[in-house]
Amino acid sequence: MDDQDQISQGAAEKDILAAQVEHGYGQLPISLAVNLVNGFILTAVLWEVTTLPKLLVWSVALIAVTGSRYYTLRAFRANTRGAQFSYDTWRRYFALGACAAGLVWGLAAVLLFHPESFPHQVFLAFLLGGMVAGALPLLSSLDHAYSCFAIPIILPIGLQMLLAGDRIHLIMALMIVIFAVAMFASSIHVGRLFHDSEQLRQKLASSLEVGRALEQMLRLDALTEIANRRLFEEELELEWRRAKREGDVLSVITADVDYFKEYNDQYGHPAGDQCLVKLAKAMHSALSRPGDLVARIGGEEFAFLLPRTSLSGGRAVAELVQERILELNLPHEASSVVGQVTLSMGIASSDHASVSSPAELLRASDMALYDAKRRGRNRIAAFGAEPRPALGAIADT
Repeated sequence: MDDQDQISQGAAEKDILAAQVEHGYGQLPISLAVNLVNGFILTAVLWEVTTLPKLLVWSVALIAVTGSRYYTLRAFRANTRGAQFSYDTWRRYFALGACAAGLVWGLAAVLLFHPESFPHQVFLAFLLGGMVAGALPLLSSLDHAYSCFAIPIILPIGLQMLLAGDRIHLIMALMIVIFAVAMFASSIHVGRLFHDSEQLRQKLASSLEVGRALEQMLRLDALTEIANRRLFEEELELEWRRAKREGDVLSVITADVDYFKEYNDQYGHPAGDQCLVKLAKAMHSALSRPGDLVARIGGEEFAFLLPRTSLSGGRAVAELVQERILELNLPHEASSVVGQVTLSMGIASSDHASVSSPAELLRASDMALYDAKRRGRNRIAAFGAEPRPALGAIADT
C-alpha cells in the first residue's frame, strides 16, 4: 500500500470513528432516561426489603453517574465545531461513561441482592440482564464501550448466584454466563456491521460525488472551464421548450475568433490556448443573468444562449461582449482586421417565422456569423431583419 492509499484509508477510518461517536452520543439521551426509570423501578420494588442506607448509596451513585454523562453529552454538543475537537477524545469519554454506568449497576448486584428473597433475586437478575441487552445497539458501535458496561454487571450478579450454592442458583448462574457470551458475540457482530455499513455508505457517497464530478466534466470545456457543446445543446433544447410553452423569445449568438489559425501560427498553440481562456472569461463576465450561458462549441467557436431575450437584446449583449474582448487588447499581428484579437458574431431569435426548431435557431445564428465574417470580420450580424425572409436573409449591424 503506498502513502496515498494509507492517507486515504486513515481519513476513511477517521470518518467512521466520527460516525460511531455521533451515533453513540445521539442515542445517549434515551439511555440516560432508561437508566433513571429502571433505577426508580428497582428502588420502588426493593424499598421494603432492602435497608435505606444501601438504597440511598446506590441511588446517589446512579444519579451522580447519570448527571455526569448528561454533562458530557452537553459538552460534546457544544464542542463539536471547536477547532481542537477530537472524536477520539470524545470516544474515550463515552467509554468511561459506559464503564461508570456498568459499575453502578454492578453495585446494585452487590448492595441490593436480597439473600433470602428468591423473587427479588430473580427480579434483580432480570432487570440487570435487560440493561445489558438494551445497551447492545447503543454501545456496540464503539470499541470497548459495550464490554466496559456489561462486564461489571454480569460478573457480580453471576457471582451472587454461584455463592448461593443451591442447584437453582447454579443453573441461573450458568444461564447468566450463556446470556453474557451471546450478548458479547452479538456486540462484536453489531459493531462490525456498523463499521462495514458506514464504510459502504462512505464509498457510496464518494462514488456519487465522483459521478457528479464526471457528469460535470462531461458538460464543461476542459480548457476554458465554461460550458461545452453538449451542455449548450441540452440547455438550448430545454430553453426552446420553455420559451414555446410560456410564449417567450429566445436568442442565440454564435461567435468566432477572427484569424485564429494565423494566431496559432504566429504565437504557437500554447499561446492560442491561453488566448481562448482569456476570451472565455471575458465573454462570461459580459453575462449578468443566471439563465444566460456561454459555451465553447468548437476550436475557436463560442455560442451564447440568452433566454427571454429579443433580437435587439441579443445585439446589446453581443456589443458588450465585443467591448470586453477589445478591452483585453490581446496582440494579433497576423490579423488583417486590426492588430489585436477580435470576434465576429451572428445573432438569431426564436420569434422569427422561419425558425421552428432549436437546430434552425442555431443554424440561423451560424448564417449570421458567416455574413459578419464575409463583410470583413470584427463585426456583428443579425439574422432576419424582415418578417418571413428565406433562411439566409441577413441584416448587418
